[in-house]
Amino acid sequence: MNEPLGYGIVILTDRKRNRHMLTLKPGGRFSSQYGYIEHDTLAQTPSGAIVKTIGKEQPYRVFGVTYRDYVMHIKRQAQIIYPKDTAAILMWGDVAPHQNILESGVGQGALSIAVLRALAGTGKLTSYEIRKDFADMSKKFIYSYLGYEPTNYNIELRDIYQGIDGVFDRVLLDLPEPWQVVPHLKNGLVNGGLMVSYIPTVLQVKSMVDCLRECGYFDEIETFEQILRPWKVDGLSVRPDTWIYNHSAFIVTARKTTICEED
Repeated sequence: MNEPLGYGIVILTDRKRNRHMLTLKPGGRFSSQYGYIEHDTLAQTPSGAIVKTIGKEQPYRVFGVTYRDYVMHIKRQAQIIYPKDTAAILMWGDVAPHQNILESGVGQGALSIAVLRALAGTGKLTSYEIRKDFADMSKKFIYSYLGYEPTNYNIELRDIYQGIDGVFDRVLLDLPEPWQVVPHLKNGLVNGGLMVSYIPTVLQVKSMVDCLRECGYFDEIETFEQILRPWKVDGLSVRPDTWIYNHSAFIVTARKTTICEED
């Protein structure tokens, strides 16, 4: 039996597949040119059901919000990591429950949410962010989606280029000069641990890969990008869509090894 959605974040879609993200509140109202729907009504509706507007009886289908919905519909005040890249970071970084993870370059917190979901209430995520406005914004963004303040999450106002406290199982970077972090991973990342870096330009990629190769304690270095090509399937018309999610950034991964030669 489907439970009512309750108060929180939902997605409304109309016949033209337009999508609206709402945060339901007691006494609130969604209004459009087709009439309005009370938030109280939506909160009492199960996910996937149709609700009609009061006024023109326009049908809207209501769903509980997904991660992709939330990240792609939120008002952006900082650059985000797109879901197609987030998925690759989690997989290539082998992010899993019970790990101790360090992230730096938080932005609006999209990757943080994905990591916390993968940890499933276990382990710990520590985020280093140099800008207080980004730190405050990302916490609001994260807590709004989750609906609570996770006890296994901590964000620190600090510059990761200056150093790392602790030893981590995974390190995830979204920074202009990630190679500045590599020296700190000599002791800050466990042997066998993974580093994943999200890098916009190929010149930055070269600097990062050169640094990883030269330091002597990283192996299995990989560089790739994610291209997502949707397809249109409509009866006998089956073809690639006109829109392709092309280059957004490069992803560089590497695995920490034991140190063969001490400096």
